[in-house]
Order: sequence, then C-alpha cells, then structure tokens
Amino acid sequence: MPSKTQRELNVPVSFRIPLEQLHEIEDAVRKEARRHRTDLLEFVWNWAWGEYKRAGSLQALLAGTRTRRYSRRVSEELQDQLYTALETILERAPSAVIEDVARTLTVRAGKYGAEK
Repeated sequence: MPSKTQRELNVPVSFRIPLEQLHEIEDAVRKEARRHRTDLLEFVWNWAWGEYKRAGSLQALLAGTRTRRYSRRVSEELQDQLYTALETILERAPSAVIEDVARTLTVRAGKYGAEK
C-alpha cells in the first residue's frame, strides 16, 4: 500500500489558456468563494478527468459518446451488432418505439442486473 505521502503527491501541470478565460476563472474563483485559482481548477480538472476516463478516449469524449465495454460472456461481434441496432433505434425510430425499447430493456436489466 502506498504511503500517505505518495497518495497525496500533487504534481503541478501547466497549460496555456486565453487571457479571456483567465479573467473568467478569476471571476469564478471569487463567485465560488475559493481561496486560490488552483482550488477551483483542481476541482474542474478532477471532474474533467473523470469524464475522460468514463468516455474511454479523447475522440469519444469530444463526440459525446463512450467507448464500448465488452463482456467476456458474449462475442464482440454480437455485442457490436447489438450496440449498432440500439444506436440505430435511438437515432431513427419514432419516440413510441424508443419508449417501448426502454421499457423492455429496463425490465430485463432489473431481472438480470442483481448481483448473485
């Protein structure tokens, strides 16, 4: 197990931002009652990093999608087929069809979602 010092190690990271954003950050620091710019940016960074990790890649994050997680129980080909079918329904089907699919999937998820 890492020591407390290793777990709390903070490494400064720098990057360039437009001057206009710097003024916006300073305003936000005052509005959020933070002591320092780094307090606000640390919170924003942690949130953004979590979103990046959930998306799985920068491309997925920018596209507003997530990379697919594959189960070992079913072939990747079948899972790709299912994801494609669901994406097609979500993008093109009438609302009534989407609501019907949502009800069906919710019932199935409830049945199989409980841990054993």
